[in-house]
Amino acid sequence: MNWQERCYRVLLLFYPAQFRCEYGAELSQLFRDRIGERSSFLLWLETIADVALSASREHGLMLIHDLRYAARTMRKSPAFTLAAMLTLALGVGATTAIFSVVNAVMVRPLPFAAPDRLVRIAEKNDKLTFSTFSASVLNFLNWREQAQSFDGMAFFAGGVFNLTGRGDPEQYVGATVTPSLLPVLGLRPVAGRGFAEGEDLPQATPVAMLGEDLWRRRFGGDPKLVGSVLHFNGIAYTIVGIAPASLNVLTGADLCTPYTIDLKNEKRLNHVITAVGRLKPGVSLAQAQSEMDTVFTRVARQYPEIQDWGIKLQTFPEWFVSPPLWTALWVLLAAVGFVLLIACANVANLLLSRAAARQKEIAVRTAMGASRGRLARQLLTESAALAVLGGGAGAVAALFSVRLINAALPPNLLPVQPIPVDATLMWFAAAVTLATGVVFGLAPAWQVARTDLNTVLKQGGRSSGGAARPALRRALVGGEIALTTLLLVGAGLLIQSLGRLERTKVGFRPEKLLCFQVALPQTRYPAATVWGFYENFLASLETLPGVKSAATSSGIPFGAGSSTRTPVTAPGASKLPPGTGVPVDWRVVSPSFFRAMEIPLLRGRTFTAADNASVPLTTVVSEETARRVWGSDDPLGRTLRFGNGREFTVVGVVGGVRLGSLDQAPLPGIYISAAALPFGAVDVVVRTEGKPESALAGVRVRLRALDSELPISNVKTMEEWIDLSAAQPKLNAALLGIFSGVALLIAAIGVYGVLSYAVTQRTREIGLRMAIGAQRGDVVRWILRDGMAVAAVGVAAGLGAAVALSRVLRTLLFEIDARDPATFAGVAALLLLVALAACLAPALRASRMDPVAALRQE
Repeated sequence: MNWQERCYRVLLLFYPAQFRCEYGAELSQLFRDRIGERSSFLLWLETIADVALSASREHGLMLIHDLRYAARTMRKSPAFTLAAMLTLALGVGATTAIFSVVNAVMVRPLPFAAPDRLVRIAEKNDKLTFSTFSASVLNFLNWREQAQSFDGMAFFAGGVFNLTGRGDPEQYVGATVTPSLLPVLGLRPVAGRGFAEGEDLPQATPVAMLGEDLWRRRFGGDPKLVGSVLHFNGIAYTIVGIAPASLNVLTGADLCTPYTIDLKNEKRLNHVITAVGRLKPGVSLAQAQSEMDTVFTRVARQYPEIQDWGIKLQTFPEWFVSPPLWTALWVLLAAVGFVLLIACANVANLLLSRAAARQKEIAVRTAMGASRGRLARQLLTESAALAVLGGGAGAVAALFSVRLINAALPPNLLPVQPIPVDATLMWFAAAVTLATGVVFGLAPAWQVARTDLNTVLKQGGRSSGGAARPALRRALVGGEIALTTLLLVGAGLLIQSLGRLERTKVGFRPEKLLCFQVALPQTRYPAATVWGFYENFLASLETLPGVKSAATSSGIPFGAGSSTRTPVTAPGASKLPPGTGVPVDWRVVSPSFFRAMEIPLLRGRTFTAADNASVPLTTVVSEETARRVWGSDDPLGRTLRFGNGREFTVVGVVGGVRLGSLDQAPLPGIYISAAALPFGAVDVVVRTEGKPESALAGVRVRLRALDSELPISNVKTMEEWIDLSAAQPKLNAALLGIFSGVALLIAAIGVYGVLSYAVTQRTREIGLRMAIGAQRGDVVRWILRDGMAVAAVGVAAGLGAAVALSRVLRTLLFEIDARDPATFAGVAALLLLVALAACLAPALRASRMDPVAALRQE
């Protein structure tokens, strides 16, 4: 035997025994004839190809036969097929939809070149409770000059731009950026060019870049816009390029202009910019952090006022995805994975029941020569066909679900929106479909491989199968109930947490408050005229019918207005250790702000028209600020000092206000009079007697009467702002609640299916018991005992898993323990009631059985 024939025989071993018996002799002769004619390597390859082709044809015919048989089987059982398809479609669709969010936020790379090398460069102060701050321009210039770990550094700051000269005035969120920002991010303009060096100098011609979204939405993507002039804030800007939409992911801006650095007006402790950098290839984050610590130490020796500060580097993924969002996404992905497992277990149960009903058919086919492997392959083919149908429906459902998610998600909830539908999503759906087909198809195939042919044929296919099948089906149902218990506990905790969150007192009365933004261009409104304009505007608004009061603030609670956090110290006696400060959220507000917001005054007074720039600076502090700085001592008349050296005398104490989220306790805050330090871009709040929206038309008329070129933006009621702040907890609770409800329904169907099958299998036994005197109540108790035992074990296992995983949920809850006994008890009671209801129907059916008819079935 030569080497070619040995290879041929080895190859033939890979094909089934039936194929070798039918075609082996013929192919062996063909092989010998060809090798005898001419022993060449190419001829040997040709022969091998012929063998492979013949085998492929044989396998193809067998596969087609299996698929046809699977189709006939599914057509004969439409109820079974529809139930299995819907269950799978639900599981695959939900899993794929949630994966689309996880993929966009945590898996898909951010839309920048080599985003793993991009870092945020923040300033920190470990002596302050809130330790991470934006950066200072002067410090940034020193970092860029001395650091060697970066290929480049850049920064940006926020801004507001009013567009005029193109119909009605419009307000846009903008950003002022360094010319190096696009190169550092690895981005290129969609059209035109980026900013050139020198265009950030004070004497340079004003230039701007429009964001791609604004360019397409407002100007129809007109390429001729590049090179034209648009008027923003009363200044003529030459549009030099169109910034890619990726830049908006970082800055959140619709347009950008160069940041003009005025060294005379910059201060070391003025944290107003967001700095980013690109690490050099081969430089780790730890190495860069070590170098930046050294750089900051050198700078702090020159400028003692920053000696308590430092630098913190954050990778872009760490910066973009907050820990609560990260936890919430993984919890939702795990929850929808549990739903998929429950769906698989339920379909596996259905297939096991159907395989048990087909025992006689399988036994006869085995007796006629079909191998166990051949029968197992047939059942796996049927499972795969069912999975493809269900998975296909699930993929279509996922596409619609992603559209709904994009429509329902509030702005800025996720770092990347909208959620894309791409090839990754479709491949994931295909992989999930394949995996589910294998998972639920293995159980019946494995059972077929263990079928006792003699027993089945002797018993005629009834009441056979031994104890293994019922035990496996009960185990699957118990697993479904355990996973459902875990989901229901999580949903119950999140729903209770959300309820407590929505009942939280925010520190003011949010009802009947209309909010919007106005920004005065510096070119037309010098600092000395800003407060005069707003004073007239507020007085005009308060004369509107239905308006009780109006006020301005540099930032409203829960809003998108301008606000910042800065450390303050107390020059006199205080609770603070020497050299330490308290980070406070500061707002510049009009004297009417506390009245319009209905923030309670606890001590002293609020601002009056006399608190202006001609008198010493005054401040109103929150009760949390007073407590942290002076404890129980009277704060009135005390002094607070900002990091820039300005000092303020405390004239009043007001109640604490929740600022950014409902689950965050009121932070230390201070208020400064707008008459003393006017702020150009403000939020306006209008308290009305009726619906807030009814005052909007009058507001526009009054503003247009004062300045026809000023737009208003971000129009919302305060209740809408609060709803937006609670969007993530609401989404978490809603999705987990939906998943839990679906899981509960599937688990109930599973319990019902197992008991119904058990009743069918025990028909003769039940008939015999009733014939010798068993009562109907006894039969009901037997069936209920079997079903409730499975349910109780599943509930106990699920509660144990919920206790073990409570640590994960703890970060998503508000004012409720992750091991809340009432929630655990309520979920257990609910599941046992649902299981009891699912058990009753088959139990009652068994109790009404005719003993004579049952015995005649044998």
